[in-house]
Amino acid sequence: MATSETRSVWSDATSATSSHESTSARLVSEEDDPLIPTASDVCRTFHDGKATWEAFLSNAVTMPQGLWPAGTLDPYLTLSDVPGLPAELPRGNILHGRQRWHMRQCTRDTETARTDNQDDEWDPTIVYGRRVLFSLGNDGPIYCDIVPEAASCFLGNNSTTTHSLAVLTMCWSYILSVRFLEMQGREVRYSTHRLWPWPGEDPRRHMIYLDGASPALVRWLCAILCSYHGWGVRDKGLLPPWAASLTTDVRFSIAAPAPAPTTNALSAPSSFEATGLLLELCQLFGLGSGMDQNEEWELLPPYKAAFFAALMLPFYKSMDLRPQFPCPHLARTEGSNRFSSIDEKSLRQYVDDLRYFMTLSMHAPSLGSILWSVFWQPDVECNLVSPWFASALDTLEPIINERRLETLVKVFVSRRPRVAFWWLALFLLGDLSVVDWIRQHAETQTEKYGFGTLSPPDPMVSAWTGSKQSFLDYERTTCYPAISDLVSRADLLRCRFDFRLQDWTCTSLSWRPFGHLRKQDIEPDLWPWLETEYSRQYHSFIWHSKTRPNTTGFGFRRDTGRDIKQVPDDLERRLGDKCQGECQHDMKRAPSKKSTLTMISLLVTDFAGSRHWANAAMPFDFKQHPWLHDWEGLAIMEVRCKPDADIADKRPSWFLDEWMKGKHEGGDMDRHE
Repeated sequence: MATSETRSVWSDATSATSSHESTSARLVSEEDDPLIPTASDVCRTFHDGKATWEAFLSNAVTMPQGLWPAGTLDPYLTLSDVPGLPAELPRGNILHGRQRWHMRQCTRDTETARTDNQDDEWDPTIVYGRRVLFSLGNDGPIYCDIVPEAASCFLGNNSTTTHSLAVLTMCWSYILSVRFLEMQGREVRYSTHRLWPWPGEDPRRHMIYLDGASPALVRWLCAILCSYHGWGVRDKGLLPPWAASLTTDVRFSIAAPAPAPTTNALSAPSSFEATGLLLELCQLFGLGSGMDQNEEWELLPPYKAAFFAALMLPFYKSMDLRPQFPCPHLARTEGSNRFSSIDEKSLRQYVDDLRYFMTLSMHAPSLGSILWSVFWQPDVECNLVSPWFASALDTLEPIINERRLETLVKVFVSRRPRVAFWWLALFLLGDLSVVDWIRQHAETQTEKYGFGTLSPPDPMVSAWTGSKQSFLDYERTTCYPAISDLVSRADLLRCRFDFRLQDWTCTSLSWRPFGHLRKQDIEPDLWPWLETEYSRQYHSFIWHSKTRPNTTGFGFRRDTGRDIKQVPDDLERRLGDKCQGECQHDMKRAPSKKSTLTMISLLVTDFAGSRHWANAAMPFDFKQHPWLHDWEGLAIMEVRCKPDADIADKRPSWFLDEWMKGKHEGGDMDRHE
């Protein structure tokens, strides 16, 4: 229960966008309303949410500071079926591909299934999904600041990791960028901009003491730490998504025993050569794990923290965020942390598998769907999203306000380890403004003013990472053979989605739809699928190219034959205590209303894409319901689509034809026997 001394989710304090009625209004329960939840449902959801999030918080605060549960810092956790970028990339601005799904039908006697990975273009059970676009470059690098207080300072890292993060992230930025350019067949070169080694200590500058470093390492660092971007592409085209540069007001001093070679003496290193230089740097300063790993806890080593941060550079660029790092300082001291052969093997393995990490890293919508799925609860219905988020924010807001980011990420680790990895990477890159996104998202379902939300789920990304994001990721609950059956709205929308896999609007809702409707109110085209057992399974991803043959990606595990450690999510809903007397909790209406209106928008759209209120089979006049008064979709809903003669004359699909002939359970012949 909130007190007057603590700012709670239901207090008068508002977010930046709360002056608008739709985001500042509080949720008011209603009895016997088809859309608005009842007071008992709201109260139960809030208290269950409090019990659930407090359980994760209690677990997080017991973890040792600076240490993480063993295995949770493994970036491969998210790569289960992620396709790698094609080995040869085009030089244009855009790369696109399509997901493919296997529609497995089950009949009385047989089951259609695939047991191989053959790329069969003519297999009728393989269905193409929507097209996915990937931006291949930017006009300029993303600029990074050195600040006294970055978000990474609140993650419990030791001083070695903190003071090396800026330098190592710029190293990884270069390796990722140059590997990407090599895949495009483009050459990298040093520019005329560079740092020059400082002959001695300068307390006014951020120092890196390179005593014992090779000339190639000194020259490389003089380029990548230069504030005017010390390297570039020979063809002067677009820079890779990971290209980064320090801001002009940052000055490094590199202390070295001898001057670095001139610009023309050494060429810019390849990704393989740069990996060797990064290893030399890590060995020089002992930037490894620093302690023996045990079965329970592990430390975040500097080279791994920087790799995580570099993977978020394209996301920061797309969201107009500013990477911020603590002041760097690298010096060789007695008893430096060890950089072991295990660390070297891990680092080299990351470089070998960069194509797979790049796929997720360079696609902001995919990362957005992953990040915000940490709050998703599969059994929370879409009109009860407000009390669920209210409970989460009421529990987490104190640690958010105190900037206890290590505890916050450990809460996420306790709930969804594969998702928490990306939150850790997000905070390592340093912009503290992303912390406020959590409050903004919980109250308004948007993250940043002026930007579209990145929270809608993506079944493709769910299949890639093995971490569910929405009700669409679950199988249908049952079959509906009788005309009198009541069909759950969740199953109806799952079925419609399977007919419209190329329509991205079908995936805009993560929370479970509520209620049922009569089967006779559903378009007959879906009846065969509602009556028959079938499942949709992710199959592969096709990369398209105008100049090269299409490439099929079956995902990391099938491509490499390597296993991924299975770390289960904890999506169990704890039961909370009921209120003594009438519940007085107020919470923002926007999350429940927006999710419910998204459900309505999906319900009024039939399997062919036509929109009509009758498709929703709602027992009220939509013009009279208060939540639908300002719904923009109403203006175009009643426009009837003129049928296309070519479409109208098409023969039914092979499955519908077989169903009408009685070859499947629930078909026409079965009903009349």
